[in-house]
Amino acid sequence: MNVCIFLGAGASAAENSPIQNELFSEYFASLKPKDFENDMNKELYRFFKQMFKIDVMKDDMKNANFPTFEEVLGLIDLAEQRRESFKNFGLETLNRRSDSIRFLRQYLILLMARAIHKSEGRRNEYHKMLVDNLYDSNLLEKTTFISANYDIHIDNTIAALYRRKKQPIMLDYGVDFNNFDVEGGWKKPTEPSVKLYKIHGSLNWLYCPICNSLTLTPYEGGVMRLLDNIKEAKCLECKEVTVPIIIPPTFFKNMSNVFISTVWREVERTLRKCDVLVFCGYSFPDADIHIKYMLKRVQSSRKKPPLKIIVFNNHEGKEEDSLLKEEDRYKRFLGSDVIYTRSSFQDFAKNPLKYIKNK
Repeated sequence: MNVCIFLGAGASAAENSPIQNELFSEYFASLKPKDFENDMNKELYRFFKQMFKIDVMKDDMKNANFPTFEEVLGLIDLAEQRRESFKNFGLETLNRRSDSIRFLRQYLILLMARAIHKSEGRRNEYHKMLVDNLYDSNLLEKTTFISANYDIHIDNTIAALYRRKKQPIMLDYGVDFNNFDVEGGWKKPTEPSVKLYKIHGSLNWLYCPICNSLTLTPYEGGVMRLLDNIKEAKCLECKEVTVPIIIPPTFFKNMSNVFISTVWREVERTLRKCDVLVFCGYSFPDADIHIKYMLKRVQSSRKKPPLKIIVFNNHEGKEEDSLLKEEDRYKRFLGSDVIYTRSSFQDFAKNPLKYIKNK
């Protein structure tokens, strides 16, 4: 039995990573007055004060009514797509704020990276529990992980298997990195391996747009180097500064990067062959039309029996109305055979075999 496990934001929230609606408040609440001396925070301060009337230096961040991360990135991406601007935030204007929309986009992504990075040092309790239970049930090597998250909770958990279990199980992202052959670098994965496809990019991927190469920073959210140590964020090949590969949660996703395209192709190929698809901590939002498009392509062209789909996205305090609407979204699009449980990612992690075998 081949299993695919799709990890959404709720799986990371189980490890106390900030959810989308908390990113701005958590980030700005953590800043000290001197932090607003750098260009990034100055520009973000100016943006939120002008566009949303929020003074991130003086207002109470716990009670500030921030827009969602998706809404803000959606504004920026749509302006760039339409080749338009906002007052005082230009696009390709010949003044000192030239390309400020593009700078803002990078600053917002780095803001998100900083907020997520603070949770990376935690124990990955439920990801570790899930991986260990799959291993003990002899299911791990038949399992493919698909993650819509940028954090590296599942990455670090899988990569640590060799040390903990003393087994030669390697982590395979499905793409090549330019530090495969560097002494002390990441080894090119061989079988046995566990596949992890990160469809929206990752905090430990650094992309060079000059030589079109990708560097992996194992066990570390390397995107943070762009904020903390720019010298360490240079490409190993051409020595130019790298950029993040992070696809934000908006309708206007740009999926043209060659590495992202490769990952998506591998995900679709894998879903055609798998028997069970388990969604964990994923609400099936309207903005993820690319995921819906891929799933419908897979459903309509499989040679194997219909894909069994199970959903785990409950959590403490979730309202009944939200559960009913979410179940309807899944079943309306993927079919009435979807098994929508009232269990959480934590429940699934504690005994994955029970749910996979019994459903």
